[in-house]
Amino acid sequence: MGAPKAPIIFYMTKHFQYIIVGAGCAGLQLAKALLELPPDLVSSILLLDANQQHDEKSWCFWYDTNHPYRHLVQKEWQKIEFIADDISVEQSIEPKSYQYINSLEFYNSHINSFEKDDRISIVYEAVNSINSQNTQPIIITSQGNFSCDYVFYTNPLLGNSTYKAPTTWQHFLGWIIETEHPIFDTNKARMMDFTVDNTKDVQFVYVLPFANNKALVECTIFSKTIQKDEEYEATLVNYIQTFLPSTYNIVSKEKGKIPMQLFQPPTIQHPNIIPIGTAAGCIKPSTGYSFARVMVHTQEIITAIQTKQPFTPRTFKQRFVFYDRLFLKIIENTPWKMKRIFTQLFKHNRTHTILRFLDEKTTLYQDIRIFTSLPKWPFLKALIKK
Repeated sequence: MGAPKAPIIFYMTKHFQYIIVGAGCAGLQLAKALLELPPDLVSSILLLDANQQHDEKSWCFWYDTNHPYRHLVQKEWQKIEFIADDISVEQSIEPKSYQYINSLEFYNSHINSFEKDDRISIVYEAVNSINSQNTQPIIITSQGNFSCDYVFYTNPLLGNSTYKAPTTWQHFLGWIIETEHPIFDTNKARMMDFTVDNTKDVQFVYVLPFANNKALVECTIFSKTIQKDEEYEATLVNYIQTFLPSTYNIVSKEKGKIPMQLFQPPTIQHPNIIPIGTAAGCIKPSTGYSFARVMVHTQEIITAIQTKQPFTPRTFKQRFVFYDRLFLKIIENTPWKMKRIFTQLFKHNRTHTILRFLDEKTTLYQDIRIFTSLPKWPFLKALIKK
């Protein structure tokens, strides 16, 4: 797929209407959405990022067919599979599908489109801090300062002096492999396979087939500490030899980590300094999924601009915050119990309902039915320790 393009952008001014700090998933989505507005609403944008090179990642989410990034979906699956020691569940999630976007394709697509619009400039500099002077936000970089009418930032450290680093991470290492024989079912995504060691941490394998002889096979772990590459690789080798028996070669690798923590409101109290992405709590604390949540938040920002309304902080349904807190407590204190919890979840509930629950769209009655299907004692202990 190649490295992302790194254009050299010259800028003649240091004041912009909008500045976006961070050219990741949230920053690029917002920049693209702003440029789709007419010039009388959006006259100038500066996109600031510390790095020209971006690591290749897989962005996955479930959604229906109607969203702004359909053209970048490289593969989608109508069926989702869950496997544990004593259960195998395979269900259709239509009209939704489980969708895959490659982060470098996403990045390059946006940079290419930005080159056609002279309202946006891109500068690769590290941002040291975001301050305010009178009514204007001031962005302090290693090479100089920029001012703007509004700034959006993704790094929670920039807008929250009391930010606490997460105690739990979702971390992963995956291989895209090609096998000698056609062994993959391209119609289903193996969302979780818990037939791996869970005596220490929450660990499962994720399999996304792109062709009948090509798939992403990924080892995913929820834990407080990040493992050495050799530990992930040992799990992958053993899994492939046991469950995907075929000679194979590794086409590419990906590695990363996602914070699993409850949203921490920023300490900056300025209406024109607005958090997005991670800083706005767009990562679901108990799962790590964020792409669809970023799309929703981006549209909320665009609607505020179109209607000339002030930007308001994201709101969270408190009962789902409570659920996430319980799940995180169990992962932190008794991670080996999560395998049984996930097994019971998929065994006694339709996948459609589970996805609605993870999207925070279920009713209270549906929530109660889900929790009554799960082991009670881990949640009671988490509630006591809350």
